[in-house]
Amino acid sequence: MNVFRASTAAALVALFAAPAFAVDVPSDPLERCKGLVTALPDSPLKDAQIGNIEAVGDTGCKFTDLKITKPGDPTTVSIEEVTLDKMDFASVYEGKPSNALVAEAKGITIDSPEAKAFLGDDAKSFDVSVDYVLDPATKMFTLTDFTVSGDALGEVALTGAFDGISTDATTASDPSAMLATAALRSIKLHFENKGIIDKVIAFATAQGEDPKTAIEQGKSQATMGMAMLSAFGVPEPAVKSLMAFAQDFPAPKGPITISADPAAPVALAQFAAAKPGEPKFTELVKSLNVAVAY
Repeated sequence: MNVFRASTAAALVALFAAPAFAVDVPSDPLERCKGLVTALPDSPLKDAQIGNIEAVGDTGCKFTDLKITKPGDPTTVSIEEVTLDKMDFASVYEGKPSNALVAEAKGITIDSPEAKAFLGDDAKSFDVSVDYVLDPATKMFTLTDFTVSGDALGEVALTGAFDGISTDATTASDPSAMLATAALRSIKLHFENKGIIDKVIAFATAQGEDPKTAIEQGKSQATMGMAMLSAFGVPEPAVKSLMAFAQDFPAPKGPITISADPAAPVALAQFAAAKPGEPKFTELVKSLNVAVAY
């Protein structure tokens, strides 16, 4: 998982990370894009080599042929193309996250001993995409897309919507404070395996672990786990689909999609207050309208 955390941060999040202090926004679109790299002293891209930078309208940028390194770190992240759109440059240059963003990083490859151990010497590239909007007035956050995908790995995609989300000073200093106000409108997780499971197993085996035995033990415990989900209020069709996926693992027969779509927003703080086994907790889980497609 360290590989994916490092790649996502270096390949995409780094491009619009908040700077340490405010910088004036250039009026020229191209200079605004260049400023994301050169004018912001805390930009992780300050040491990056970039083949070309283009402005895309008034709210977008395109970066091509990137090589991202950090002093003292042997890891090199290469990206064929990064596009950013719907960016609020004024917020970013003030050290605040953009309230909207459509971003895509294509052709990401990682050159490091850890990546080679996990992905192999002939590792294929992968892509990352993000599309979100935060309405400061209503405090509604909509994640239309967050996807990590690769032809030789598979795909993990997340979408969702939440109420009670803000980027004010309180949550900026303590993001966990957001849990007190956030409410779930909907969420969906999609996973498709095209080799990532085999790579995880091979990597764990190379580290001296025994993942195959752990998987078999997990399957033997799956029945008990699914019974607990039923008792907690997860619908039977969803439980049966999860059970089928668990029994087919590590060679699932197809993609799996897990979603929650409550009729009304569900405050996340309720989960902290409720205890599994209590009627209140069961009703809370039922209200999520959990569904699983496999």
